[in-house]
Amino acid sequence: MRRLNTGTKGFTLIELVVAMAIIIIVFTMVFSVIGRLYSMRVAYDQEMILQQNFRFAIDKIAQEFRQATKGSDYNGEIFLKPDSNSAGETLEFTIFDASLNKTCKVVYSLKKNGMTSSVNRKVYYYDGSSWEEYGPEQSITEQMRQLVKMYFVKRGGKVIVIMVGTVEYFGKKSMFSYTSLFYSRNMPGEGQ
Repeated sequence: MRRLNTGTKGFTLIELVVAMAIIIIVFTMVFSVIGRLYSMRVAYDQEMILQQNFRFAIDKIAQEFRQATKGSDYNGEIFLKPDSNSAGETLEFTIFDASLNKTCKVVYSLKKNGMTSSVNRKVYYYDGSSWEEYGPEQSITEQMRQLVKMYFVKRGGKVIVIMVGTVEYFGKKSMFSYTSLFYSRNMPGEGQ
């Protein structure tokens, strides 16, 4: 008769199954954490894109709005839209363009293009009797999925710009807004 060697070392099937289960649990937890970190990073990037575009749009609008004035060839209002003490989705004001030697109307609005949106700028010049288009409409921000709405609120010589966006966090959409206030140098104050 032959004797079994009981002194050899090795793993039993149960020990291998338990070790594999522990390894699978550890890998699952690690990949879950990595997936959450990636989702957070994507949401953060979406929010940063919207913030950068908002800052750029505000800088552009504010710089031009500070120069708003009545031109020598146009006797209308400096501020065209929205009306006084109200809100609207377009901002219209007049500036005097020295290179054209004409009064120009600048229009800022949100333009939707399918699933994306951008803040656009359009310029018109006053030909003595009506406003005529001057060049093509320009997008001053990137085309963004995150940008939902844009509002302009007028009170006297100041404008409040509100940009509303949405970001997806872990499958849930969260709405948020950015707000900025700026003044025209050439407009009357609060009493207007």
